Amino acid sequence: MKRIKPALYLMAVLLLISFMACNRETVHHAPIFPLEKGNYWNYSGQFNDQTVNMRMEVKQVLKRDNLTFALMTGFPTDVMEGVDWEASVWGMLDVGSEHYYKVSGARIDTIARSLSEKDAVQSGLVTDSDLFIETLSDTGQTYGETAQLTRNDGNYFWRVGEKTAYDPSSIRGLKLTGPFDRFILSYKTVADETILDVVPGIGIVRYRYSHHGTPAVLDINLVEVRIQ
Repeated sequence: MKRIKPALYLMAVLLLISFMACNRETVHHAPIFPLEKGNYWNYSGQFNDQTVNMRMEVKQVLKRDNLTFALMTGFPTDVMEGVDWEASVWGMLDVGSEHYYKVSGARIDTIARSLSEKDAVQSGLVTDSDLFIETLSDTGQTYGETAQLTRNDGNYFWRVGEKTAYDPSSIRGLKLTGPFDRFILSYKTVADETILDVVPGIGIVRYRYSHHGTPAVLDINLVEVRIQ
């Protein structure tokens, strides 16, 4: 009997490690953006040394096979339009919870109409230049417009520069449990730079933008969410 107990203890430890690994894998592969109608993200921060607040919200959702299309209102850069800024209307197309495309204008109706048509093949809805965020794995990852990925100056494509653990305790309304990974993404052009802090399962937790010419500096953080 004494020989059996150590074996049982070993099995229990192995099962616990396996369970923890499975739980970690589930969180890591959580959809980056939880696109359910009524979900919102409230941000607060500074634009050119002035306090700004804005909300990004899912207004409508269409689903078809592995496609989820969300009609969104509000985006961080809206606050840069001046004192009387208005929330923009745009669309997010989630393809298999791996690729997220950002579209605007007439293409919102085009995609919504296509997903509503029973026999539509769903081809040609987006291009690689519409790719906003894809499944994130580690530092050094790049994605974006295919023609730009070969550039050696680091401009005009997205790059993952850092990956760290994230503590979401300061975000009001968040009911999800971790652990969480934060990926810091950057997109540089000759004129400006955008930096996103992205946490899969939550979304964008910090948005930064700076223009190299005309002074324009935006830095806002996620302060409250509703994620169903």
